[in-house]
Amino acid sequence: MVIKMDINNRRYIGCKTKLLKNIYDSISCLGYSKSSSFADLFSGTGVVGYFFAEKGFKTLVNDTLYSNFISYNAWMGNENFSEKKIDDTIDFFNNISSASLKNNYFSNIYGGKYFSVNDAKKIGFIRDYLEDHKTNFSKREFCILLTSLMYSTDKIANTVGHFESFLHKIPDEKGVVLQKLSIKKDIAPVEIFNEDANKLAGKIKYDIVYIDPPYNARQYINFYHVLENLARWNKPTVFEGNSMKFQRNELKSDYCRNKAPELFKELISSLDCKLIVVSYNNTYKAGSISSINTISEEQIKEILESKGKLSVKEINYKSFNSGKTKLEGHKEYLYICEVK
Repeated sequence: MVIKMDINNRRYIGCKTKLLKNIYDSISCLGYSKSSSFADLFSGTGVVGYFFAEKGFKTLVNDTLYSNFISYNAWMGNENFSEKKIDDTIDFFNNISSASLKNNYFSNIYGGKYFSVNDAKKIGFIRDYLEDHKTNFSKREFCILLTSLMYSTDKIANTVGHFESFLHKIPDEKGVVLQKLSIKKDIAPVEIFNEDANKLAGKIKYDIVYIDPPYNARQYINFYHVLENLARWNKPTVFEGNSMKFQRNELKSDYCRNKAPELFKELISSLDCKLIVVSYNNTYKAGSISSINTISEEQIKEILESKGKLSVKEINYKSFNSGKTKLEGHKEYLYICEVK
């Protein structure tokens, strides 16, 4: 039996898989259906946009991380692809013996830290192969194969679920096994972007805009820098500290800084839509300073109320916790604004 991966089969901070029904119900009860269009400006894994595309909504997904952009093109791209070519290439990769490979860029950096040396050698070999043979694949075929590699890489990483740092133990050799993606070919058309959300917002017109920005000082590029490096593959040589983060200032979000309320106000004011749905949580009293929200509940309400009629739904929700942050009574909020 061939086991295939779904879009949500990865570890990602703030992934909204468990909130999909709440988001959908909040929209459908206002009369919006598959004849409407839906834009997700901070898409992360892409599960929200994918869900609405499956429902028949014309959909937009966007993220500043290139690794997520690659995944969107794999799962939701409009280009045809050869399943046989994908299957044959994955079978070829899976039959390679890690021990027979030489050290490479990826294993020299991450081997013995985030992965065993042999696992890192195979990851690096596959990524080099994809780059060297890029012209043999269509854009979507390349994205499908790279997404399979990224998901498989994430699955075996010597971490607590993200790449802020690696566990202080020798990584187990788990084996790099790529899986095929369970891609659905009958979803509605999807527009895919790799842009700053505030810059993109003023250029689009969608019925519904869903906003799930970073909530606190924790930068997503810090959590996923290894996968971002794997996706970009421009092989930086300068790294920070033991966590091996490459220089990435241009990939950091100002929504994780004091500018967040100002940016949020600018974003909302520039939207041309009928309905705005915002996800946000209540980690205002977290034990860790980096976990405290950058936009207050009062600021969110004031900004959205200036745009239209606001209602708020409160949802009990278990947040990610690495064990260092005290989060009691954690809730997720859906702010639903019917634009004037």
